Amino acid sequence: MKKIIVAVVAGLMLTGCSSSTNTSSSHESRASQKSKPPSTPQTVQETNSPEEPAAVTVEIDCAGTYYSSYEEAWPAQADSCEAEATGDALSKTEKRALKVAYGTDDDLDSLGTLYGMCAEAGNDSWNYLGQAGSPDQVAEVSGALILCPDHPQKGRINKLLAGANSRNKLEKDGRIFGAGVLRVGSDIKAGAYYATDVEDCYWERTDAQGAPIDNYFTNGAKRVQVTIQRSDYSFNSEGCGQWRPVGS
Repeated sequence: MKKIIVAVVAGLMLTGCSSSTNTSSSHESRASQKSKPPSTPQTVQETNSPEEPAAVTVEIDCAGTYYSSYEEAWPAQADSCEAEATGDALSKTEKRALKVAYGTDDDLDSLGTLYGMCAEAGNDSWNYLGQAGSPDQVAEVSGALILCPDHPQKGRINKLLAGANSRNKLEKDGRIFGAGVLRVGSDIKAGAYYATDVEDCYWERTDAQGAPIDNYFTNGAKRVQVTIQRSDYSFNSEGCGQWRPVGS
């Protein structure tokens, strides 16, 4: 009987311990869950978006009358205009025009020059191309026409550019030249040349010792012509203006 009572008591004790252990584990698990820090909500960091670059705008001055575009200035047929360009975002066309005209693509002052040229539509606007038309001038005008391909005098300007290009090539080849002593074969080429509308024009062909082979002087003439020989050492002229090859 005593053995049975002892066994019952021992069983009860074991059951109590087990219940206590489970209860303790349950409490620890909940405590562990409660002790976890609450999740922090994600915050979106606000950033200020950069300002958009400002497109280029121009103010064009043609003899005191102001325009906001070269098209507005065309009816006035001004011979000379100036323009100021402002802004940051140059268009591809503006950059290409600058590259052709000046070899750069971000000079606002030069861009203003091109816009001013685009506004010029007078009868005398582009005459200098027929009289001079240096390579730099040709490049500048070509750049301007990229900006204003619909210029009302585009046909005339293109003809003047073609003439200037031809003269520049002849000059580079030593077949267009002006006053001074020039060495035949290096400075200039042998051949037949002419000058027009001369006053007090003197020319001479010389040998290697500087002695004249042939010379000529006139107080004034509509046209003067000379044939420079390969055997000539030099050619000298004063007051005759520009010499051009016969047939050009």
